[in-house]
Amino acid sequence: MMDVRREFTFDAPEFETRRRKVRALMAERGIDTLVLHSPSNIYYLSGHYTLNLWDYQCLILPARGRPLMLIWHFEEGRFRATAVDTDLCMFGGGADPVAETRAALADGGWLAGTIGLEKESTFLSPLLCERLAAALEPARVTNGSGLADRVRIIKSPAELDYIRHAGRVTDAAMAEGFAAIAEGIEDSEVAARIIAELVRQGTQNFAIYPMVAAGARSGVPHHSHDGVRIERGKPVFLEFSPSIRWYQAPLMRAAVVGEPDPLMERIGSTGAEALDAMCAAMRPGVPASTVAEAGRAVVDRLKDIVHFHYFFAYSVGIAFPPTWLESAEFAILLSNHQPLAPGMVFHFPMTLRIKGEFGVGQSQTVIVTETGAEVLSTLPLGLRRCG
Repeated sequence: MMDVRREFTFDAPEFETRRRKVRALMAERGIDTLVLHSPSNIYYLSGHYTLNLWDYQCLILPARGRPLMLIWHFEEGRFRATAVDTDLCMFGGGADPVAETRAALADGGWLAGTIGLEKESTFLSPLLCERLAAALEPARVTNGSGLADRVRIIKSPAELDYIRHAGRVTDAAMAEGFAAIAEGIEDSEVAARIIAELVRQGTQNFAIYPMVAAGARSGVPHHSHDGVRIERGKPVFLEFSPSIRWYQAPLMRAAVVGEPDPLMERIGSTGAEALDAMCAAMRPGVPASTVAEAGRAVVDRLKDIVHFHYFFAYSVGIAFPPTWLESAEFAILLSNHQPLAPGMVFHFPMTLRIKGEFGVGQSQTVIVTETGAEVLSTLPLGLRRCG
């Protein structure tokens, strides 16, 4: 067997608890075997992870017994380093992943009953999904998407420790970003300071590349650095998260050199008030829509001025590129009346923009506790004066 250094994240009982909960949902849906392609769900149930997200891999979780990881043989070292209580099946270069998946299921005695295929994973192309579904006869194939995601929404104490650690790293890197902001400095220099601090403190990768947008670029979503020089009185938008054992704690903040104009200041203070109102409304049993309504009541004061998405928060935890949005199964929306529960973790992206002119972005990553909300960042909300 290959001799590699183990990269310990969680112990075997943690994985067994997760598998038991997913299997309970499988039983409810009449699924005998679950086939997963999402790297986050594979990691959640087996511990296996790799930077190689482009080659075919899947995790087979039967109703009983150990799961089986199917990978390209070149990835064996990553499996040996990370997987916990999981069996391994490998295929060679040029192999057909559909044929290999069918063979692995047949060898395990799982090519029968109902197979839940994670059809909605962005890591399984529509064509490959279609071929797999057709190849798994005589088993009945159904959509198994969302089962692992539903379990992942509630974090264990061990997971929350990693998320809190990520939050501390995010704050340290944000402080580095603030320290780098000055009139005439390029946005790329600010990004370099942030990224260096994230790497120093243990980030393994980025689910989303750090965003630094200066001036008018702050008024358009999803920019990053592009050699733009910071100007006095113009905002700088910052958003990023480390990946601490692939656990995320995203954070947005906005800064300005000198004094902002009154409208910019008003937008910043309104966004901060909305975030505080939503955090104050969070506690177990409260419907997600109630939290969203607390934010809407504040944001709507500016509805004729700013552009806002009204997607108040989304679940975060484990994440691999291209996004740290963990699941669409549970979000803080006006239309979601499901109750909050302890162990849920949300990122609240409060981005209020005047399109093409400027924007003030700020956010919080928040854990739902037994009694309310635990805000991870210790950095003040509102516009930060720098330089």
